[in-house]
Amino acid sequence: MYQVITPEKPVGILKGVGPKVAEKLMSIGIETVNDVVFHIPNNYENLSVMNLNDAENNDKVTVQGTVKTEPALAWFRGGKNRLTVFMEIDGIYVKVIFFNQPYLKDKLIIGEEVRLSGKYLKHKLEINGQRLIFEAGEGFRVKYPMGKVMHSKTFNKIVAEVFHAFSFNYDLPEAVKSKYRLLSVREALRLIHFPKSQHDIKEGRRTIKFYELFMFQLRLMEKRQEERVRNERYIIDYDIDELKAFIDTLPFDLTGDQKKCTNEICRDLKQNVSMHRLLQGDVGSGKTIVAGIAAYAVKTIGEQTAVMVPTEVLANQHYQSFIDTFGGRLTIAKLTGTTTKKEKMEIVTRLESGEIDLIIGTHSLIEDDVYFDRLSLIITDEQHRFGVNQRKRLNDKAHRKNVLYMTATPIPRTLSITTFGDMDVSIIREMPKGRKPVETYWRRYEEVEEVIASIAAEVKKGHNAYIVAPLIEESETLDLKNVQEIYQMFLDYFGEEQVELVHGRMKSAEKAEGMGRFERLEKPVLVSTTVIEVGINVPNATYMVIFNAERFGLSTLHQLRGRVGRSDRQSYCALVSDPKTENAKQRIDIMTSTTDGFELSEQDLEMRGPGDYFGVRQSGLPEFKVADLAEDYRILEHARLSAIELSGEMRKNA
Repeated sequence: MYQVITPEKPVGILKGVGPKVAEKLMSIGIETVNDVVFHIPNNYENLSVMNLNDAENNDKVTVQGTVKTEPALAWFRGGKNRLTVFMEIDGIYVKVIFFNQPYLKDKLIIGEEVRLSGKYLKHKLEINGQRLIFEAGEGFRVKYPMGKVMHSKTFNKIVAEVFHAFSFNYDLPEAVKSKYRLLSVREALRLIHFPKSQHDIKEGRRTIKFYELFMFQLRLMEKRQEERVRNERYIIDYDIDELKAFIDTLPFDLTGDQKKCTNEICRDLKQNVSMHRLLQGDVGSGKTIVAGIAAYAVKTIGEQTAVMVPTEVLANQHYQSFIDTFGGRLTIAKLTGTTTKKEKMEIVTRLESGEIDLIIGTHSLIEDDVYFDRLSLIITDEQHRFGVNQRKRLNDKAHRKNVLYMTATPIPRTLSITTFGDMDVSIIREMPKGRKPVETYWRRYEEVEEVIASIAAEVKKGHNAYIVAPLIEESETLDLKNVQEIYQMFLDYFGEEQVELVHGRMKSAEKAEGMGRFERLEKPVLVSTTVIEVGINVPNATYMVIFNAERFGLSTLHQLRGRVGRSDRQSYCALVSDPKTENAKQRIDIMTSTTDGFELSEQDLEMRGPGDYFGVRQSGLPEFKVADLAEDYRILEHARLSAIELSGEMRKNA
């Protein structure tokens, strides 16, 4: 992606780069001549002289004038010092002060002209000088992220040597450059490293942003072609009449989006190419129904489906959900870390014989002693929580490689194109009929009793309530309400017979028992950490309280809110928070103003940046040198279209 000079050459062949310098550069990841030109400046200092009459108070200025007085040096306690000189600059008589640069005294000679940069205090007619400038000419002083390896000026000379010694033998297609008025990659990089104006920097960066995003999209398309293995064996010629009859027996009507997504998946199954699709839907939108229909289609030809989920709690929920909806028509099993050895042997035997149509499991599914008869559809839920190798191990067990990824995290379009660009995407935006939007409101800690009284009213109606805390134990560094403290607060109000506690440090069996008591309404109030963030389905729950809501990202807050509002009853979400920063207040305001997960996801991306969007760094999410996914989504769209056009032409001419 960052190879524009081929064949690749080590940095040590450059003039002026001996073994010691090469070693220093390698210590910060600069090993080749391509690495040199793509080591992008992180700051610029404008050396162009401005007229002081045009400057405003507190402006950073670069000016030129005549020294009028002998510089005076004053020393203070601790070796600190101040150098003062008066100068005439553009007809203005100003005092110039340099702190802790005593060596400049000999360079400031009465009657001579000097150039300097500093901060202009207009009301005092004073410049707080930062440095004298000895470079001739106009333009910019370039600063690089070099650690303490070498000075930016030295590295800039090494960059110049690359431009002098090498031709660039890769560029963007001429048609693309012409259409979007882009520079050549060589010229763009030259302007970034050796700009003479702000315009040079802007235009250079615009081209390199496009180049990065264009190249990345081409890579995704190559990967997509590799994934789309064409083979008649991949056709799942399911019985369409049997599938339609099965859908007719469901106790509810599918939404328009569920029908559309089901059709897209079923169309994939009929193709002679492996399916590679993402099913994206907001919390409670009914992705499980679509997945179950796909599994039934596979079952009509006597083959199997596996659903892999990241946690035991989620596996239990999915298993129960599939049993409740499809249990009479599909043979369903569950395999997790707590499955006993005896149960596992029995399940594996039934899997190998083809008796099980659909298995739901955690990482246990990828263990070496788990075999299938004919696994033809793999469904991975919240796939970003699995590593690439874990997903591959399950894929390698498939008879026909058809993969459906599901996520309840509404992914911004920009991130979807970039992270999942090698997949087809199906989106469920519509919510099932009868669902009411969750009423979301914000309360400060001093108002928490009002929130508890509202919960008590819901419990009295026979409903459940979730109480979420951000930490398990007290923290010395963060002033947060921890789960034990909050648990005690609710125990005091409701009594032990009504309050359950579940958190991430419990054993799986303990968590499952606690969740079971909550679902059966034996204990209607559940105090927990974010272990309930994804996949928990308790339609009877109508209240969600999130303590320290300012500590969570929008995506997590929305996932938590999605645990309620899963029936036709009115549900509520209370954000208990004393936000201290503008960013935290903004998140609270956004949460209380919309329940649209896709709208929230776009704002979350802007506020948090793509690297943190999923809470953990997304496997495969690129780190670009210049492009920024949150800011440059329009460039990404155009780069993607250009990559699609080029990819199509290449296949046509192949």
